[in-house]
Amino acid sequence: MSFLVAGLATGALMAQTFVMIGCLTAFFLLKNPPPNLQQTLSKYTPGTIVLGMVAAAYPLWGIIGVLMSFLFIAFQNGFPGGGLGSANLVYTCGVALAAVALAAPIIFLLKGVRIGISCLVVSAVLIYGWLLPLLAT
Repeated sequence: MSFLVAGLATGALMAQTFVMIGCLTAFFLLKNPPPNLQQTLSKYTPGTIVLGMVAAAYPLWGIIGVLMSFLFIAFQNGFPGGGLGSANLVYTCGVALAAVALAAPIIFLLKGVRIGISCLVVSAVLIYGWLLPLLAT
């Protein structure tokens, strides 16, 4: 049961990080949008976009946190063994690889927000790949 609490706690922390970094990243994206997103982004005001991000962040990242805690328990049972300060090295490396793989297309397509997306990737790896295993064990 503690792994569920750890999943919710890390989900809430990631949501807070996403709101903090995501709002700044959205500002830079809305300030100078890429041509292929310009028409879509012009339909909404910046306040509406940011409010939607904030409203969706907490439930979404909370659900992701709980799913990641179940994934950690599965990896802990299948591949026990810690490393790099984590309770499960295979899980931590898997989280890092998945985060980089999911963010790579966004980083290459949206050049103006590379720093923000990179910060979110590093935060996700640290929160879900390192902090979640420590809290769940």
